[in-house]
Amino acid sequence: MHRFTTDRLDSDSLGARLTRSRLRHGWTQHELAHNVGTSQAVVQRIETGKCRHPRNIDRIADILDVSPAWLMYGAEVMDGLEPEAIETAKAWANLTKPHRTALKEMIIKIAEEDVVV
Repeated sequence: MHRFTTDRLDSDSLGARLTRSRLRHGWTQHELAHNVGTSQAVVQRIETGKCRHPRNIDRIADILDVSPAWLMYGAEVMDGLEPEAIETAKAWANLTKPHRTALKEMIIKIAEEDVVV
């Protein structure tokens, strides 16, 4: 019987971070799902990378005692972030890749135009 390990996962992915956090608690996917109030299939889809923008990321992070920013992006929330920036980041997590790319390009262009030389 093959035993699942995190060695096979991209260590910098949402799925890998979720798997590592779940295993640190000693939980199965089913146990995490039960604690979060979702199904094992949802946890599996996140861990395998089939769901990259889970709607319940805040609840999952809370149950695993990690920050949503770390779980989603591998980074901790920096102290002093304005509430508007946090709200924007949460909305960003729900966007498709093409929308993210378009918005990123737009933001960079606007920021460059606002730079006073």
